[in-house]
Amino acid sequence: MSHETWFHRRLAQLTPTFAPEHTVPSPDGQWTATAHGHTSTDLLTWEIQSAYATPDPPPMDHLRDTYPSGIAWTPDGAGFFYDRLLPFSDSHGLYFHAVGTDQRQDHCVFYRAEHPDWFYQPHVSPDGRWLAVAILNGNAANRLSLLPLNAPGVVDSAHEITLIDRFTGRYDVVHWQADQLILRVVEPDAPNGRLIAVDLVTGARAVILPEQDLPLLDAAPLGTGWACSHLRQGHAELRWFNAHNAPTVTIPLPGLGTVDWLESSLETSSDPVHNSTIRHSAIRNSQSPLHFAYTDFARPPQIYRWRVGDFASQLLEDIADLPFDPADFVTHAHTVLGADGATIPFFLVHRRDLPLRNCPTLLTAYGGLGHTLTPRFSVDVLAWLELGGVYVSVCARGGGEMGATFHQAAVGAHKQRTFDDVLSVARRLTTQEITSPARLGLWGVSNGGLTAAACLIQAPDLFGAVVIESGLLDMLRYPHLGQGRQWLPEYGNPDDPVQRATVAAYSPLHNIQPGQSYPPTLIVTHEHDPRVGADHSLSFARALSEAQAGDVSIRLRVHPGSGHGAPTVHEAWLNWAAERLSFLAQHLGLTDEQ
Repeated sequence: MSHETWFHRRLAQLTPTFAPEHTVPSPDGQWTATAHGHTSTDLLTWEIQSAYATPDPPPMDHLRDTYPSGIAWTPDGAGFFYDRLLPFSDSHGLYFHAVGTDQRQDHCVFYRAEHPDWFYQPHVSPDGRWLAVAILNGNAANRLSLLPLNAPGVVDSAHEITLIDRFTGRYDVVHWQADQLILRVVEPDAPNGRLIAVDLVTGARAVILPEQDLPLLDAAPLGTGWACSHLRQGHAELRWFNAHNAPTVTIPLPGLGTVDWLESSLETSSDPVHNSTIRHSAIRNSQSPLHFAYTDFARPPQIYRWRVGDFASQLLEDIADLPFDPADFVTHAHTVLGADGATIPFFLVHRRDLPLRNCPTLLTAYGGLGHTLTPRFSVDVLAWLELGGVYVSVCARGGGEMGATFHQAAVGAHKQRTFDDVLSVARRLTTQEITSPARLGLWGVSNGGLTAAACLIQAPDLFGAVVIESGLLDMLRYPHLGQGRQWLPEYGNPDDPVQRATVAAYSPLHNIQPGQSYPPTLIVTHEHDPRVGADHSLSFARALSEAQAGDVSIRLRVHPGSGHGAPTVHEAWLNWAAERLSFLAQHLGLTDEQ
């Protein structure tokens, strides 16, 4: 059986269980809203239907051209707020949809025509009195406005309260209390984040949990204090802080993984396991348990419960007939010193019975835009591990795995640090003989595609095969391709003569060396990539092929009809994942006898 056939069959076996649709139930449990991606854009279509099986169900509502910034139901389930892309102006507006009505009747409640690049993330208070609107522009920072709700979907725009009027930090809604809004705040003087309470009447701010030693991701009230999700060198750590803000308990987790959400009062729902999206309900009593979703490289997302005083977290519902045993795989957390002496975390994952010596190894990193590449389950990684491969995930600077400071350390003039970090890990793997250059593969998507391509061009002898998908590769033209202008604060402006020299020094397209032997490389793009644009990959593939002096080919794959990242159609995704994995397996020497 060929590699591609094996991977396709195994992925097909796994994906029905571990590729659920994105569904958001209404707080009253009456409705479900399910999102479906478009094949050629970033936009979503939402389908709203009754949560109850009936002989004659009402017809589904369909909402098209919605932006993936989330929806916010009203407490009574009458409808929800959502961001809609306006085709006549190519800008965004925040709309309200009443269940059971045609989308053409939806009305706009928040709109800034003078800022077409702004988009909106809504949050509704549990009592239905307030609408909080996070205003984003594609960067890490956001603004925040608060509007009274006179009735479900009826916004009092005349009494808007601007809580944050500049893009100077990150302000995320984590909880509502009586006349207070609790925010996770990341500001220049608190890069690890802190919790603040904002008075809904006066706008006054008060710190309720000061900045800690670890980056703060999320929080939920628990007992007399707060349960907080932090990052410790790229993986999750849960801690409970008492009323005096002392971290009195580290909450046990199943392993080195990711905590996706926290909720301290799910018992108010009739279905505490599945009603996981009601994030902002008030705590009912001091004995309320904490619920959280956990995942890692070997465990699909599952819901756990913990109470103050418990010695361990309790898994609420195990996945029946799991087609593999998570105990068969092991994850190690390591660090390496970067080229400038900085500490760079990385994770190494493998089958427990696999000898770690000269193994086919797949290395990946993102390293940009503050995105956190934390341990998370994916069926394609699992298939690679099952066949005897090693998987390595690098927390490179430019990402957010160690907080805002870690992100800012590799932006603008310091972007080269991202690539140095990845190359430092690659060299560690070969020096320790876990793998060798001939058996070390590199894979990156989007900004991660930039990372992979830059590492390929700067150290071609270090890798045996490379896959670059939807990458930013022409960094001298990126502001004029796709949505590139949104990322000027991240990479710098190549139209500025001073910044142009810095960007040109690492731009993959402009550093290809004629006559160089490059390893086998698969370059993937999508016909309708709205974010990056296909021209990056087309130009890079042509230039790399023309420069190639070795006897291996440079392959280009263009996925028709699809947008940014992996194909959204299931069969198309299966074909793409199997092709990518088989390409790497073939060139890195992966067999089922590892």
